[in-house]
Parts: sequence; C-alpha cells; structure tokens
Amino acid sequence: MPPPHPPLKPVLRQIFRNFPPPPKFKIITMAKKILLTSFKGGTGVTTFAVGLGLALASMGERTLIVDGDAVTGCATITGECRDMIVYTLADYEKGACRAKQTIIPHPKESNLAFMPGIGVNDLSYVGRAVNDVDGLFDYVLLDKTAQNVCSAAFIVTEPFPPSIKSADACRSFLNDGGIKDLRLVVNKLSACQILNGETMTAHEISALLRTPLAAVIPEDLTLSTGGCKKSTAKAFKTAAASLTGKRDEIYNVLRGMRGINGYIKRKMRNKI
Repeated sequence: MPPPHPPLKPVLRQIFRNFPPPPKFKIITMAKKILLTSFKGGTGVTTFAVGLGLALASMGERTLIVDGDAVTGCATITGECRDMIVYTLADYEKGACRAKQTIIPHPKESNLAFMPGIGVNDLSYVGRAVNDVDGLFDYVLLDKTAQNVCSAAFIVTEPFPPSIKSADACRSFLNDGGIKDLRLVVNKLSACQILNGETMTAHEISALLRTPLAAVIPEDLTLSTGGCKKSTAKAFKTAAASLTGKRDEIYNVLRGMRGINGYIKRKMRNKI
C-alpha cells in the first residue's frame, strides 16, 4: 500500500510560512487646511495660530503652521524657530529647494512644524508648497496667506467695536471668496470687562456677526513677554479639542469670577 498523504493543513502552513509578510500600506489622508485671518492688525492672529498649533501637536495631531509674514516671519519668531531657518518659500519659488525642505520642526514639540514665507513674492507658490506636503500633516494652519487652498477659515477678533466691525467685513469678504465654513475666534476677552459692562460676551459677539464660535481666548498680558497663564493654555487646548471633534466646548472666561474671589480679581485688574 502507498504511504498515506500527510494532512493538508500543516503542509500549507509550512508553505505559507516561507513567504515574506505582506507589505504594510500607510493610508495617507489629506490635511485639513484652515485660514487664520483678520482685517485688523493686532488682534492676535499669529499668537492664536502658534497656540492652537502647540495644542493640536500635544494631542498627537501632526500640525504645520504656514507663516504668511513675508517680511519678518512673525510666526516663526513667536514659535521660537526663527534661528532654525535654512530654506524659505522664497527659495521654493526660485526652484532652489523642494517644499519639504522649507519645513522647520519645532525644537520642543515633535508634531509641530513651521513653513516660513520670508521673501516670497508670488503667493501662488505658497499654495503649491502646501499641496506638495499635504499628506505629511493632519492640520495646516495658514497665517493670513494662501486663502485659495483653504476649506475653512477662523476670523480672529477682539471684543472691541473697531475689531468687531472689521471681523464683519472679513466675514463678508471670505464668504464672497468661496469659503463657507467660517468660524469666529474671540481673543483677549476679559471677564472683568464683561462683568463691568465694558464689552460683550463671546456668544453675543458671535450672534451679532452671525458666525459660530470656534474658540475663546482670555486676556493674557504675559503672552507678549513669552509667558502663558494656565487659563490661557487651557483655552488653547479646549479650542484644539473642539476643532478635532473630541469635545464640543467653548472656554468660559467667566468661570471663577463670581463671588468674593471674582470681586477681588476685578478690583486688582482695574488697578492694573
């Protein structure tokens, strides 16, 4: 009698064991590109961009901040990356480098990077560079530049009448330009001024401009000197969580300002 055939399963298992493992494919997603802008200077667009970028990066989101300041590179200065520049978008415009070579990794936050726009003349190259590095990031924050590649826009305003009127004009301009996903960021909002009746609340400003709120950042006089209060850092993290959809919440500047402690804080703020 011929010898019995070996069981089929062990034989197949031995055959497939000798094959190399299948390659692992990485799914490349398109980055969400957000324009951060304002028609009025001094509203804190760049500061908000860097703060939001740091908050997103701390949550594990790969974030790129595109510096729209073609003269001084304000975003790279605020992000403490000014001395790390090798190539800028001006070099990319001349064909001296690739878009990826202009990226500056943040020295402390591995998920955050900057793209300096110092010296660039043709803004269409900013959009091209962003599209070239699209798959490397989850979020691209564009500081007042390359509106044509953005699917959403955050209008940064202060809680004062000149800034609110400017934000209304900016909203109309962006809406006419084709950006329909418009949101509002109320920056430098002081709880003391709200309780004293000097400014409106963030929700009142949002209703006045008919634009949904994206974030509220409290007044922080230490930001201009490189500091950041715990409340400000929490506001940026709340804004990042709301943007990513992990939490639907707007930072409340009035929290902790009621009662005797709030009264003392208001009196101290009035003296300052």
